[in-house]
Amino acid sequence: SSEAALKQVIGISLGARQQDFALRTQLLGQTLQVRRLGTDGDLAEAGRLLRHWDARADAIGLGLAKDSGNLADGGFDPRRAVRLRAKVTEAPFSNGARLADILLEWAVRHAQSTLGHYFDNARVLFFSGLAHQKLALSMAEYTPNLQFADPVLQLGSPKLLTSLDALGLYANGMHYVADWVPRRLISGALMAQWAQHVLKRAACHATVLVAPVHQLDALGLEELAGKTLVTHTVNDARMAAFKDKGVHLVIDAAPLVQGHAIDPSLFDAMLLAASGRHGGDLHDDDYLEILGTEGM
Repeated sequence: SSEAALKQVIGISLGARQQDFALRTQLLGQTLQVRRLGTDGDLAEAGRLLRHWDARADAIGLGLAKDSGNLADGGFDPRRAVRLRAKVTEAPFSNGARLADILLEWAVRHAQSTLGHYFDNARVLFFSGLAHQKLALSMAEYTPNLQFADPVLQLGSPKLLTSLDALGLYANGMHYVADWVPRRLISGALMAQWAQHVLKRAACHATVLVAPVHQLDALGLEELAGKTLVTHTVNDARMAAFKDKGVHLVIDAAPLVQGHAIDPSLFDAMLLAASGRHGGDLHDDDYLEILGTEGM
């Protein structure tokens, strides 16, 4: 009967297979069997796994970031997400975007209060403002110096957005920009080099970088020394590399379960399975209440 009560939660990731793990844990009084399945960036394999687990899992999380170590790869591609999302028709599903933003905001507010006005007047570079709008609003309470690299990573534009207003205009325009502008106006390799150059220069001038962890791999001592990184799911090898590159502080918003930093997409799937709810039913307050109750 205990096996019958066991809920299967599957995290499918475009990241590296070598990070895979399986664990059994309790959440909200439910026993969860949790597995993380990496695909080394293979979209077809991710699609196959999604179809396979759709009828078998109690919830599925999909991590869309590749472990490329390339600054220019990992700009959020809505079409990739939509195509993969369509493979899941039965199981509750999450890409973790909303929860990631909530966790990052919570972690940053915690650091601001614990470390005493830590972010006051900081120069903050967001690799994607669209992915972190909630966090950007929080940061704006502490500092006016915000930059967003969305146009660089998505369109190959040389310009960073330098305010929340500019980010809002860009967000509103993106629906037609994405439709009308070819995603690669110039060759992919050239655009990647260009984006790397613009981002590295911006990173040198920032004091705080907000980015998916795999996009920070390509930065070196020059860009990272003395910096604060706001990210999630940093493994031990990356933490050692950041230390070598002189990083001052890493704020990792991923919850730790049995020593594993859990990606927000997988953690959201765990919450969906444990609560018996679908993604749209969980509001920000519900997340905060659950995390508070569980002492995470």
